[in-house]
Amino acid sequence: MATVAALTLSGCFNGFQATTNTQNTMSTGNGVQAQVGDVRIENATLVRGEGSALTLIMTIVNVGADPDSLADVAIAGQRAVITDGTAAIGPVEIASGAAVPFGYGQDGAGASRWVNAYTVEVPASGFVPVQVFMTNAGLAELEVLTVPPVGFYDGISPQPPTAP
Repeated sequence: MATVAALTLSGCFNGFQATTNTQNTMSTGNGVQAQVGDVRIENATLVRGEGSALTLIMTIVNVGADPDSLADVAIAGQRAVITDGTAAIGPVEIASGAAVPFGYGQDGAGASRWVNAYTVEVPASGFVPVQVFMTNAGLAELEVLTVPPVGFYDGISPQPPTAP
């Protein structure tokens, strides 16, 4: 009897298409995950700012042996601006084994970097296409949820507040 119960109950989470395996790749309200080459993009969420501005929060993790760089981001087909909080900056290096936050938190390099769009029209709450281009790993395409800056996202906004 125990063997039959174990086999019956274990069927819901076994196999390559099991829900427990596919949930990680589904778009959810808890941030989207993606992997391209040796780079993982974790917890990507779009936080709405004033007017048509928004910021992409995420953490980029380089699990490879070589450094890579966040070269470019497009949100709903519009090129985003990568900033240090005061001015636009070029590509952001992600060292081997490093996890670099964007839009929140800090790491060993100091204050976080931001990925902002200042004039993009997106739904108040919906999934938006986001393309993240890494210099070595290539292109990651995600569908990222837009959320208002309340609750957990309170205080997250584009930095600087207007386009540099």
